[in-house]
Amino acid sequence: MTASQKKRLALFFFLDVLAIGIGLVIFSLFHHVLPRSIGHLYGTSELGSATDFSRSFPDKFTTDGTVVQEDGFYMDSHINLTVTTHVENGVTYYLADFYIKNIECLRSAFAGEEFSLGETDSVLHMANENNAVLAVSGDYFGIRQRSVVIRNGKVYRKTRAHQICVLYYDGTMETYPFASFDVEKAIAGGAWQAWDFGPALLNSDGSAVTEFSTGISGKNPRIAIGYYEPGHYCLVAVDGRQSHSSGMSLVELAKLFESLGCKTAYNLDGGNSAVMCLYGELFSSPSTEGGRAISDIIYLAPQGGNKEEK
Repeated sequence: MTASQKKRLALFFFLDVLAIGIGLVIFSLFHHVLPRSIGHLYGTSELGSATDFSRSFPDKFTTDGTVVQEDGFYMDSHINLTVTTHVENGVTYYLADFYIKNIECLRSAFAGEEFSLGETDSVLHMANENNAVLAVSGDYFGIRQRSVVIRNGKVYRKTRAHQICVLYYDGTMETYPFASFDVEKAIAGGAWQAWDFGPALLNSDGSAVTEFSTGISGKNPRIAIGYYEPGHYCLVAVDGRQSHSSGMSLVELAKLFESLGCKTAYNLDGGNSAVMCLYGELFSSPSTEGGRAISDIIYLAPQGGNKEEK
């Protein structure tokens, strides 16, 4: 083989490797990074009345467009929200119990208004940017290269990392162990939100989980979401690392959700991230001023009164 033939062979080999590399990058980009909408399969235009939870709670919403907003209580044609403060055994926590007419009232939002690993913002600013009635910190997906991210019916990332919680278009909420979670099945089932943080706090019978193998099981500030039935949920914020409140362990948090009668409950990002906002102001007392800047929030807003994520 001549020198020129060797050069041509090396060039062809290089081009083949380059083509394969570009193909893998493009595949990864579309498969793992860029958002993909599943709204065409499970959007409200096709589900229609199937997502109208007001049939189960006819007295929870106004029928003439009236908005009632008081200290700790909010009601309009889509949302019924009651927020209460509890002080027990040296711990202060806040319980937001709410009913929604449509699943699209329970939303997520990104810092910078788009999916990004590097973007962070305060919970309060994101809440105000999205006209939220109530908002809490989400799962802080932006600090991890791996995690399932499905937000407002769009699939942004499918590489699971922890126990996963999925809220479906039909209003049900399920938690899944890492090993048995099938992301494609969840998407096909109509996933509206998917959070990847955890752990799950309740067993399948609604009883509290009493053993956790995680480094965050001790007393800490907390944010968690609970599910009663389609259209009825709660969010809990726990103050911690402060003189007025020591925080809750995961076992204590699980027992709280058991006592509330939730069927499913799931721990979200806590610690310095644990923030609850109501009516555009801080409602909880974060362990650091304003709370930690994070990548996402969970919030309540009347359907159609909020921004779309990119």
